[in-house]
Amino acid sequence: MKFFIHIVDDEKTVAQSLKRILDHPERVIELSNSAEEALKKAQDFKYDLFLLDYRLGSMDGVQLLEKLKAMEPQALFIIVTAYGNVDIAVRAMKIGAFDFVQKDQNPDVIRFTVQRALDNLRLRKEVENLKSASLKNTGMPRIIAESKVMKEVMQIAEKFALTDSTVLITGETGTGKNLLAEYIHYKSPRFTQPFISINCCAIPPNLMESELFGYEKGAFTGAHSGGKVGLIERANNGTLFLDEIGELTLDLQSKLLHIMERQEFFRIGAVQSQKIDIRIVAATNVNLKEMVESKQFRLDLFYRLNVATIEIPPLRQRKEDIIPLTKVFIDDFNNRFNKKVAQISEDAVHFLTNAPWNGNIRELKNLIERVMILIEGETLTYSEILKAFNPFSITSRENEPSFFSLALSPEAGTNLLHHAQKELIAQALEKTKGNRSSAARLLGIPRTTLNFYIEKFKILE
Repeated sequence: MKFFIHIVDDEKTVAQSLKRILDHPERVIELSNSAEEALKKAQDFKYDLFLLDYRLGSMDGVQLLEKLKAMEPQALFIIVTAYGNVDIAVRAMKIGAFDFVQKDQNPDVIRFTVQRALDNLRLRKEVENLKSASLKNTGMPRIIAESKVMKEVMQIAEKFALTDSTVLITGETGTGKNLLAEYIHYKSPRFTQPFISINCCAIPPNLMESELFGYEKGAFTGAHSGGKVGLIERANNGTLFLDEIGELTLDLQSKLLHIMERQEFFRIGAVQSQKIDIRIVAATNVNLKEMVESKQFRLDLFYRLNVATIEIPPLRQRKEDIIPLTKVFIDDFNNRFNKKVAQISEDAVHFLTNAPWNGNIRELKNLIERVMILIEGETLTYSEILKAFNPFSITSRENEPSFFSLALSPEAGTNLLHHAQKELIAQALEKTKGNRSSAARLLGIPRTTLNFYIEKFKILE
């Protein structure tokens, strides 16, 4: 494993001396003789360890440490001091320095201090590599975040993941709340432990309690002879994801609150509680505050859930993500359906990026799946999208939005209204490859009216 060390000292002989002392095959050592030089190099290269002299002329070592730490939060820093500057080194350690050494100390002491820092870095890198390998094997969800708003969501999610706080994810149906919950789990210290997901509206209320808590042998008529382990118990040491938490009954809300506060639960029919260690991540597409006001959701549970909240924006507010998502879906369905779609036409891009997507990512994925089942060529076009709406005729749904652009620059004396009508009709015919029924539907007019205007404006001549 290679380590990249940056020595910063305004005395060239001292810097060279430190380099000779620390020379080792697994170390690449860079020298700088000023704070400005060090900052410039740190902008272009990522270093593992910095050795900073305190006296650097225009900027002292503590000030440089603060600037470099902001640039390289994962790097370690050792302050090199002259005799009598130990108090300065201690202050530096309080703001993030790993350790300090004195210039006149025995070279073995300097080597030992640096080696201890590198051992710390080695362990950290090995843990990160193991974690990355584990996440690759577990199939951590891939979340597209090209838009600014989604990048902010992902940054917040990563910060929340490092804690054990309860997370509440909100957003419209189909925005990917379940994927974000998985992402938070796999980015957390619990990533090697179970991630158990349950959709609270998919299980009837009378069965939900036994699914969550499990039951003891003979707890009720029809209970399995050996009892049952519930989802809460299965999630022990890991993460329990409660999707659509607003669907839980008030009775189950009370029991969930007890679990979150005490980290213990009772199986149905049990007289002894069981200790557990789980993290709760919940999601909802409804306004829990309104449910609290209407007495459908417990206020105390709402406060307990609302510790760390993330709102996922609807797809129409993150248009930069639409085409990257589409390409991911195309790639997936190419493999599943043995297709060879390699590009998206401009008219298809225009449609996809401007559609309202009330069903969000789920609606987009379902549309692309239908398109990929029917498509024959290697380009996804607007016409192929229309076929997916109705495979027997190239038509769109009556309520499907159509997208046109007008560039009106008629000559003086030209009827502007007629000019716009003619351009819109021409675009509709082009989008539908001359199919008049489809064009009429896109324009929202009867086919007879379309035929009248085609003749009037002599569009197809």
